[in-house]
Order: sequence, then C-alpha cells, then structure tokens
Amino acid sequence: MNLQDVVDELAETLGRSVVINDLAYRPVAASAQGDEIDEVRARALLRRQTAPQERAYLESLRLLQSRRPLTIDLTRFSARERLAIPIWADDEPVGVLWLITGGMPALSEHDYRAIDAAVAVSRDLLITHSRTATVSVRTAVMRDLLAADVLARRDALTAAVRSYGVERGPGSVVRAVAVGYDTGVVQRAALGRALESLPGVRLTFLGEDGASLLFLGHASDTDATDAAIAAETAAADVLLRAIGSASLTREDNDLREVADRAIAAAAVAEVLPSLGGRAAAEEIGPWLLISDIIADPSRLARFSPAAHVLLNDTDPLRRQTIEAFLDGAGRVREVCDVLHIHRTTLYYRLENMPEPVRQALDDGLSRSTLHLALKLAAYWEHSGRI
Repeated sequence: MNLQDVVDELAETLGRSVVINDLAYRPVAASAQGDEIDEVRARALLRRQTAPQERAYLESLRLLQSRRPLTIDLTRFSARERLAIPIWADDEPVGVLWLITGGMPALSEHDYRAIDAAVAVSRDLLITHSRTATVSVRTAVMRDLLAADVLARRDALTAAVRSYGVERGPGSVVRAVAVGYDTGVVQRAALGRALESLPGVRLTFLGEDGASLLFLGHASDTDATDAAIAAETAAADVLLRAIGSASLTREDNDLREVADRAIAAAAVAEVLPSLGGRAAAEEIGPWLLISDIIADPSRLARFSPAAHVLLNDTDPLRRQTIEAFLDGAGRVREVCDVLHIHRTTLYYRLENMPEPVRQALDDGLSRSTLHLALKLAAYWEHSGRI
C-alpha cells in the first residue's frame, strides 16, 4: 500500500478527487481528477508545485500550524473552495490532504470517517517516506512488532514487554479480525482506528495482513471484546468473516508467529460454523494442524512421513492398497473385495510396505494421520494443487 492507493480509494469513496501535498505544497499523490478540477489544481499538478502567490496566501493562513481541518476560500484566485486537512505525526506536520468542496455535495459523517482513516494511513506512509517527523517511542515500538525485519520485531517485543505492559505469556493476546476481501484500504484503516478507540476495550492496532486487521490486547474479557468488535464492525458496514486469537507464550520472541497463529485461527473459525465465528488458537490445535497442511502441501512430509513415501512411490499399488486398508478400517474381507485380491496377497503387500508405512500402521495416531494425509493428497490432486 502506498499514498497513491490511499488517494485513489478515498476518491472513490467520496466521489471527488483527492490530493496530498508535502510541507512545501508540492503534490506527492493525486487521484484521477473529475469535473470539479479548476485551474489552480490543474496548474499545481502539471508543474508539481503550488504557485508562489497561492503558497504565500496559504502560509498567511498558518495552515501548517493548524491541527484542525480548514475551509480555504480561493475565490481571489478564481478557484473553488477547498477543505485542507493537515496531517500530523505527534508534534510535527508531515503533509496536507486536499479536497475540493466548492460546488460539491456536502460531506457526510461516513465521508469524514473515511477522511480520518485516510489521514491516519497517510501519516504512517509520509513518515516512512520522509523520516522528517518524530513519533513517540511507544508508537514506534508497536509499529515494529510486525516489522519486515525479524531482528526489529524481536527488539520491539522485548521493549514492549519491558516498558509497555505486554506480557510474554497468556495475558497478552493477538487478535486477527478477518473482514470482507472487498473492504477497501481506507475502510479497513477506519475500522482499525475505531476498534482501537472503543471505550472499555484495550486494543492496540498493529496493522494488516491481507484482509485481517491485527490487534494486541489482553486476555481478560474475551467475550466482551469480541462482542464489541462485532458491533463496531457492523456499525461500520464492514463484513466480519471471523475473529481469531492467539496468546503469547513464555517462549515467544517474535510477535509475527503469534499473529500467524491468530490469522490461522480466524481462517478455521470462518470455515467451521460450530465455532460461532471466533476461535482461540490454543483451543483448536487439531484443526490448525489440518489447516496448516492444507495451506502448504509441501509440509505433508513433516506430519506424515508415511504418506510422503506413498505419494512418491513408483508403485501406485502400494498407495492404493493402504488407502483401501484404511478406508475399510482393517476389515480384511472388505478390503480384499475392494482391491479384488486374495487375503494372502493383501498380507504380502502389507508386509512389504516401506518401513515408514509399516511403522505408521502399527501406531494408532500415526495411522490416523496417514489416513487423513492421503485424503488431503487426493483432494489436492483433484483440485490441481499437486
């Protein structure tokens, strides 16, 4: 996601063009311009800068010192009225978001919420781009909990545990709020800010992963927190697919791994109606195992070496025999009927299976895992995944 994505999405939401300027009043991102464009904007976009007389006027209004949106009358320049929203990072301005309002329909409450979200997203992007603004130490630490660099993530978690009330244990929980895949970037950001600001709910918005919003919170009042998330999501007219959570453990030194568990739990909760749309990773271990295998067929060898051997065996009769044997729950007559072989032939085949397969058949759990793995492999083959 970049600034261009932000202005494009906001423009689509508002039904009007959007421009973001830097502190020198130079456009750094602009959406497609509609019929409302005037000469002042056209000239600024063409020349990539604001004309000196117009810039002097804006500076006289102390726009960059304002922390509130300002309505700018540009009739002296034969231009339409503007709404200017200064973008701040703590105590430093980092840019200005511009909308043409003159001659346009009034902005609604929903529009202002989308604008607020766009400003929040733009703030982080402008900080990353310019590095000219300062942010609070806590904000920087929380932002780095899901940084791309693993060392930065580990350092951030250590700092969060030491200074900001995060517990390296079950008291701290990562929540993955899985929303509709067609939810736009501005709408997702708006929801993230809204959930972070819910009264009585302690959530810190960490960022996004695909169509999941990630939050760090506390283990207490899980039901109330999930209910508040569901209510706020509905109020924002955003589809809530599921909520997944994962608690930190004493051994966790990277929050990315915890977030991945929460995302996986949300995926399982979405698939299984019996879970009611939410799941904690610690409570659905077997389902996470299955979803992990489904997500990456290459992991099959880790969970069932016997299945891996059969899938790569040059003799397809071995796999066929084992599948029939497991499907028939070891009932010899039924298995022989399916395979159209004699009992002696079945015993011979079983005795001459590769060692990992014979070991799996002798162990109840391994036998069940082998059976499941072969079923998954058949599904992948039919769907073209392997």
